[in-house]
Formats: sequence, structure tokens, C-alpha cells
Amino acid sequence: MENLSAYRYCIAMKKGRKILNLIVGCLMILISIIFITTTVFSCIFMQEFVYYTFLTIFLVIIPLPLFIFGIIGIVSATKRVEVYKGKVIYHIGFKNKEYRMSDIKTSKTKSETYRTGLDYGNIVPTYSYDKLTVFYDKKGKKIFKFGLAYDNVERLKADVNNTQKSIAKQHNKN
Repeated sequence: MENLSAYRYCIAMKKGRKILNLIVGCLMILISIIFITTTVFSCIFMQEFVYYTFLTIFLVIIPLPLFIFGIIGIVSATKRVEVYKGKVIYHIGFKNKEYRMSDIKTSKTKSETYRTGLDYGNIVPTYSYDKLTVFYDKKGKKIFKFGLAYDNVERLKADVNNTQKSIAKQHNKN
């Protein structure tokens, strides 16, 4: 008997990139928590909150972007899509969204180029690119997108195209 709970394949971030994202995200969160707690404890023990108000606000606001980027890094490392027989389940953070393979209408691949480095005088900035594959539903709404850092994207793209071809053949027969 076939196990229906086992998925056929999974689209997830490559292991090296995933480990890097998790480590950097956790370090950002840890640094921001240490920074905020030391600031709060120093204000409590000095009991001169009014004098240090500007300093306290400044020292609490600085680590907030680190905390936010750390959370975003961890969530992006855990983003994945599991493909079962006829079902596609998208996991991001604590959310799970389920789609039927026939609900995913199109997939488009585009190359996204962005500038890295700084432009100082005669120094030429470097350009980097990422090949993004975007999946849409029947209404044209973007469901999810994946770049080169993810495994099995081409396999899902082929499955979506094959499903759409078989649906088109069934409509042509009728």
C-alpha cells in the first residue's frame, strides 16, 4: 500500500545557504536582545531614566532592525514547498497554504539583475543576478517565487507545465 502522507519532492533552500541564513539570523536576534537588555538593565539600576531617555531610545532603536532582519532571515530559510500527488503545500513561517496542482496556472522565469558594491569614481560596480521562477494561480495572483538558492524548482515548473498541458488536452477533446 502506498504511503499518501509521504511527499514526492520538496522545494527548499539549499543546505549551505540555509545554514548560513539560520546562523546569521540567530546572531542578529541574539545581538539585538543582548543590546536591548543591557540598555534596559543599565537604566533600571542607574535609576536616572530621565537623563538617559535620549540615549535609551537611541540604544533601543538601533537593534530593532537587527531583530527584524534576523526574523526575516530565519523565515526565509524555513520557506519550502512540498509536492504530494496532485497537491502543493506551501510552508512559510507558521502558515501553511495548500493548492491543487491544477490551481497553479502558470510559471514564469525571469532574470533579476541588481547592483552590488559601491560606485566610487572610476571603480566599476559589480552586478549580480538571480534567476527567479514565479508561480501564479488561475486569476494571475502571485502565489510564490523561488530563486537559484532553492532545489527542485525546475521539477515543479515541469510538473505545472505538464498539468496545464493535460488540462488543455482534456478541454480540446470536449
